Amino acid sequence: MIFPEKRLFARIVLGPVAAMALVGAVVSCSSADATSADAVAVGSCVQVSDNAADAMKATVGDCSAATSNYRIVKLGADCAADNAVFNGTVGDAKNALCLAPNFAEGNCYAEAGKRPAEAVACTAPEATFKVVKRIDGETDELLCGADATQFRTVPDPKTTFCMAKP
Repeated sequence: MIFPEKRLFARIVLGPVAAMALVGAVVSCSSADATSADAVAVGSCVQVSDNAADAMKATVGDCSAATSNYRIVKLGADCAADNAVFNGTVGDAKNALCLAPNFAEGNCYAEAGKRPAEAVACTAPEATFKVVKRIDGETDELLCGADATQFRTVPDPKTTFCMAKP
């Protein structure tokens, strides 16, 4: 025998709970798809965690974070001479990317030729340069000052990196 009160209880309580679970699942799937689609978009920043020629790895990060050391300037491996070539995984997907520096002021890096420079401790023997000054909105090496022994400019977004030995 079915009691009407139980059926009413199930409709009032379980109905909204099931609807919320369905909405949560849809939102969760939608946001995961958007994140993975934006992961390798031009203009996004990445933290290169391994620059080994045969096993490059990176994760997408916030461009204002000191750990996001490169900005994606082009999808594909046909890069301009002043861009680093990345062939590896970003998250779980294989990618070929052209990267421009997004170095943080005060950080040190180990130069790696056409591969992305690796962020290292300034006391590490492999450290080849330190960013002594970062100037956003300008591409003018004359703004660097006497403590800089080299510079690097990026046209978009306009940035000047003033560098010296660590």
